[in-house]
Amino acid sequence: MDIVLGASGHVGGTVARRLLEQGRPVTVVLHRPEQDSEWSARGASVAVLDVHDTAALTAAFCKARRAFLLNPPASPTLDVDHEERRTVHSIIEAVRGASLEKIVVQSTYGAQDNPHCGDLGSLYTFEQGARETGVPLCVVRAAYFMSNWYGALSTARQSGVFPSLLPKDFKAPMVAPQDVGELAARLLVAPVEETGTYSIEGPETYTPEDVATALGAVLERDVTVDEIPRSQWLKFYRSHGFCPEAAQSYATMTGIFVDGLYDRPRTPLRGATDLQTCLRDQASISSR
Repeated sequence: MDIVLGASGHVGGTVARRLLEQGRPVTVVLHRPEQDSEWSARGASVAVLDVHDTAALTAAFCKARRAFLLNPPASPTLDVDHEERRTVHSIIEAVRGASLEKIVVQSTYGAQDNPHCGDLGSLYTFEQGARETGVPLCVVRAAYFMSNWYGALSTARQSGVFPSLLPKDFKAPMVAPQDVGELAARLLVAPVEETGTYSIEGPETYTPEDVATALGAVLERDVTVDEIPRSQWLKFYRSHGFCPEAAQSYATMTGIFVDGLYDRPRTPLRGATDLQTCLRDQASISSR
């Protein structure tokens, strides 16, 4: 049995679907019971639980041999640095309490030992905790998700403009989340001995201006970028419902990314999905 966290999201959903397509028995862990029927119809077993319930999560893990693990993002209305580490602790303790033969952990480019930099810090903690369990481990470090621009689809459709905290001409490694899921699924079913850290990004780098071009092609209208200057990052996050602690953490994370204060992999794996295809697929889903 394989168990998959985050099946309601882009990456975890892809992992679960690929495993099911291979005829493998799969349990998906869901937070909301209304998602149960969709996965049951696909042939998956479903465990509806709160990942903070370590005992329930441990019980679910004990029924599995391999697990795909991701740390669900905390609400930005809360102190994300504290909340996401609380979730990491629960997941790692559940792994310790089970007898899994292999785990695959989703992480990110730029993961680093910093207590106040959003996902970069919490996912570093996740990686380290997973290693300390002693369970054979694959870490998938993903570049900037192309799905971070999904919100720009509706904004650009309505006004022809979308905001970007990244400078207009800033070239960034990006990856489609489904390509991350494809890699994670492959690693999960690979021999136990196949372990290590795997970095993945898309076929090329993109700037926010490239995003505007892709959005324009998908929406069939002119689209421009509204670049948010660094001095306005905190205000921007606060205006979108972030609490003060979360706004500061995300602003720090954005600065690390823009300033390149992380080790960029020299030979990453390459996902096949380009930016325009990724945005077009999402626009098609949103219009249904």
